[in-house]
Amino acid sequence: MSDEITHNAGPGLNLYAVRWQPNGNVFLTNGASDEVWGTAGRDADDYDVAMTEEDSSGHYKADFDASGNIAAGEYPITIYQRGGAAAADADLPIGQGSLSWDGTAEITLSSLSISGFPAILIR
Repeated sequence: MSDEITHNAGPGLNLYAVRWQPNGNVFLTNGASDEVWGTAGRDADDYDVAMTEEDSSGHYKADFDASGNIAAGEYPITIYQRGGAAAADADLPIGQGSLSWDGTAEITLSSLSISGFPAILIR
């Protein structure tokens, strides 16, 4: 699965996502580990996950964990607008949310099943 992180904003922006543990620690870009922001002199460029825009639509996407390093859980995500050539601690957040992750893919209502039957949404 891919492109689990999405955000709508103006076209032509340079956006990135940052993934957090529920305890406030931040994941490294490759998801290999999490830490307190700034450990060992690291900054936003060590935590950013680049987002790509679909054409010039203002719809941006990124993979939550392309490396397979992040365990199942519910994770907060912050979207930032890059102010310069690289992600920086001074970049401003423009959105936030959370993502439910099963260790390999996003957990959505349609991905849940009960007793082997797919979940259905009744309105």
